[in-house]
This record gives sequence, C-alpha cells and structure tokens, in this order.
Amino acid sequence: MNSAQNPNEFRAGFEQFLLRSVPRILTQLDRDPDSPTYGCFDRDFWHYRMRDFASMVLQQGALILETLYRYPHPDNFLYREQKVVLWVDATLAFWAAQQLPGGAFNEYYPWEEGFPPTAFSLFSVTLILQKRGFSQPQPPLAKAIQKAVDWLLATRESQALNQQSVALAALSLATRIPSIQVDPLLLEARLDAFFHAQSSEGWFPEYGGADTGYLSVTLDALAVYHDLTGDPRAAAAMERALEYISLMVAVSGTTPVMTNSRNTDYIAPYGLIRMAESNPLAARVVAVLFGDLEKPAHFLNATDDRYLCHYIYQSCFRGIEQLSRMTTRSERLPCEAGVQKYLCESGVHVQHTPGIRSIFTAARKGGVYYIYGSGGLVCADFGWRYRCRDGRVALTHWQHPESSAAFGQETTAVTIESRGVVTVHGWPESTPLRHIALRVLSYLFGRRLISRLKEKMIFRAESSGITYCRKVTITADGLSCSDNFSGRGLDSFEPVPAPPYSLRHVASAGNFHAEELSLPLQPVRVTDRTKENLAITSSINFTVP
Repeated sequence: MNSAQNPNEFRAGFEQFLLRSVPRILTQLDRDPDSPTYGCFDRDFWHYRMRDFASMVLQQGALILETLYRYPHPDNFLYREQKVVLWVDATLAFWAAQQLPGGAFNEYYPWEEGFPPTAFSLFSVTLILQKRGFSQPQPPLAKAIQKAVDWLLATRESQALNQQSVALAALSLATRIPSIQVDPLLLEARLDAFFHAQSSEGWFPEYGGADTGYLSVTLDALAVYHDLTGDPRAAAAMERALEYISLMVAVSGTTPVMTNSRNTDYIAPYGLIRMAESNPLAARVVAVLFGDLEKPAHFLNATDDRYLCHYIYQSCFRGIEQLSRMTTRSERLPCEAGVQKYLCESGVHVQHTPGIRSIFTAARKGGVYYIYGSGGLVCADFGWRYRCRDGRVALTHWQHPESSAAFGQETTAVTIESRGVVTVHGWPESTPLRHIALRVLSYLFGRRLISRLKEKMIFRAESSGITYCRKVTITADGLSCSDNFSGRGLDSFEPVPAPPYSLRHVASAGNFHAEELSLPLQPVRVTDRTKENLAITSSINFTVP
C-alpha cells in the first residue's frame, strides 16, 4: 500500500511521468501541413497505411495538446508554442472532414456509425472549445458539431453507460457553443434516464454488470458535466461512484481486473482528481492508485499506446491542471479501515483486513476470486476451462445474465455461491473475406450492424450442456472453494484451471498484469468424480508465508 506522500512530491512525480510521454503522443499525429491527412491522430492510417480509414476515437489526442499549450511547467516544451495551435486546428478540421453523412464517425471499420467515436471525439472537441472560451467555430467545424449533436440526441447507448455519460457531457458542453442547437427537453430526458440507471451500489451498467475502470471514465464525464451545470444529481452520483471505486482498492494499492464485467484494467484519474479538491477519500484514492507510477507493473505502464495516448492520457493531462487544488486531508480507504461487504446487485464480495489482506470474489463471473497482500497479489483463481474438440474452449469465467449469486454469513465464515452454465467460446478469425463482408454489410446497414456484432463478440454464451456450482468460503484462517459440475457430456469433461484471461471481447482490456506470472500461493486441489457429478475442492491456508 502506498504510504502518505507529500502533496508537492506527488504532483511533481505525476507531472514528470506524463511530460516524458509528450513526444510519443506527438508521434501519433500527422504534423505535415502539406499532407492530405494533416491533423490525423491515427498513425496506422496516415503513416503506416495499414488501414484505409481513420479511427476517429483517436482524435482525442488533440485535447492533450490544447491542455499542454496552456499548462506552464519548466519541462513542458509545448507551453505557448504557436505550432500547437495550428496542430489542434488541423485535428479539428480533419475530424470534421471525416464525418459520415448522418453525423456519426468510424472507429473499427468504414460506415460504422459508432457511438464511442462520435461521443468521445465530440467530447474532446467541445472541451477544446471550452478552453478557448466557447468562441464561434469556423463554419465547417460548426456544421460537423451540429450534425454530431443531432446524431447523439437521436441515438441511445444503454449497454455501456460510460459512453452515454460522455455523450451527455459533450451535449451539455455543446449548449454553450454559439450557433449550436441542442434540444433541452430531449437532453433532459436522456439525463434523467442516465441518473436513474445508476445502481444503489454506485456503479453504472457496463454490458451487464459493474466495471471499476469504466466507472472512472463515467466519473470523468460527470465531473465535467457538474462543473458546467452544477446539477445536484451529478454530485450525488459522483459520491456513490467514488464509494464503489474506493471499495475496489486492495491493500496492495491495486485493483482487481477480472471482477469487472468488461475486464477493464485501468483507472481514469480526472474525475477523481476533481473530487479530491474537497473530498479526502478521493484524495486518498488518487494518492494510492497514482503514487507509484515509476513501478514497472503500474497499469499506466502496461496500457497499450492506442488507449494510453488518446484515452487515458487525455484524462491524466487534464488532471495535472487540478493537482495543486487537491486537499491535503486524507481519509482512510476501506482496505485501510477494514470492511466486509457483499454487493448483491453486482454480485461482488469484498473483504478487507487492514494492512494484511484483501479478497475479492465475483459471483456473477463464475466465482473468480483474488487474494491480495500488502505487497501485491498472492493468489487468484479464474475458474475452469476445457478445450473442446473443435478448438474452442468451455469455461466458467463469463458474465452471464442467467448466472445466479448468493451470500451467506455465519459467526466464523462467509460463503459466496455462484451458479451457472459452462459456456463455449472461441477466438474470432480475421480473414480478408470476413473484412470484405463486414464492409459490404456496414455499407448496406450502417449502425444496425453493430448490435449483431456485439451479440456475436460480446454477449453470446453458447451452453456446453454442463452446469456448475462454485462455493467460496472465507474464514480467518483461509479460503476454501468447492466446484461441482453436472450435466450431459460430463464423462469427457476434463477441466483445468483457467488462465488469467477473458474471452469476452473488450478492446481496452488485455494489457499485461502480474497475475499472469507465478503467484506465491497455489490452492491445494482434490478431485472426486462420479458418473453424475464432478467435484473439485480447493483450499488456501493464510498462515503459509
């Protein structure tokens, strides 16, 4: 766990870490004024020419440049550099030129009409204009903003609420831009539906469950929206979100990945930093999660360039403007104070023993669990896998809508139960023929194709015919886990411990984590098989060093 740190030292370390990355960020941008792709942040498109379209979600990098232009620091060589103004203007012009006829943008394939590239890129554009005093944009840019506004008002994202939060913040910012029209009644209806979607536990739904990483993204957008409007609904939602995020911090100062519904493996800091101006709990979360940036295993060092430069870094760089305002007061995190809590809506159980241990169990994801010590992860269990004859795998680690979770507490033990079906999944194959088919279908059907692709790559859960029941029991001395399998095909079912990876498609996940390496503790397992049932019992003794 990160110890108390001098605020000035924390700020200096945060700034230095980010400013060292500025040249890498600039490398993503086409800076040649004679180039037809001048202002494009998609290096795979303008430089490597690996794609024949630009992914517009990457244009968020322009917000980093606009922030650096205004941020005085001895090591910020972009401060008041006039070329930065030209580069940002070029990114805005390129963004407007890439807009599809209906007002949306592409991210993964041509004619996609994606919600994320439209929402996140408009969010960045409107924040840039906010930094410029909401001055009247040039006609081509104003036209593109209006079309994007109209498209977002006519399109709803109900499965990934972080995207909806960013869209709502962008729409609210757009109301301050001269000549841009935003229907206030429709915007309010969307806002009302969004705030009502928040769980009583503090999280917003992300593909069927709670996800700490994407909740931090939602918190970013809420902070911008609240600063702009002062809406008390946003303030209340931010407080509840902070409570959930703080609960997910382990005694090691890290957060579990696979307990998240979308396996997101990062935290966006801007919203937390803004809250930390007056909230001691938020200040402690920021200090713990971002106080060891120089450690090789920190999640910022593991995040891939695509997501780091345009997504996480725009949150980080906007955050450095607010670091000096963070309160010097600090409140203990749940892992420092000690707490045991079962969140019945998310199906996540958390047990913190101050300074000693944190245990997380995700009952709605097959009973995946983590055990952390003060020095890091000591044990993790990701359920079971079995390789099928067709090359696919059957597995228990899956956020399934029909899985059930239960919690029981006795005097000396707690039990978390997870029941569901063993689902079968494979790896989508990328071939030229499939890409041609994708482009033809996207040209014909546009956004209507996205729901089909999500169903196939994200939500589909084919049953293997085998059901499972996992019971995780935690006592003061150790953890025991019993897995019982039943159903057709059990005779040939030979499961092995699953690796620390998920087969649910999440583009922003999949970065390296220490859990992929050998861990200090390994469960002792005993197997018992009958014709009708396969039982595997695992146990871990906490007294083992």
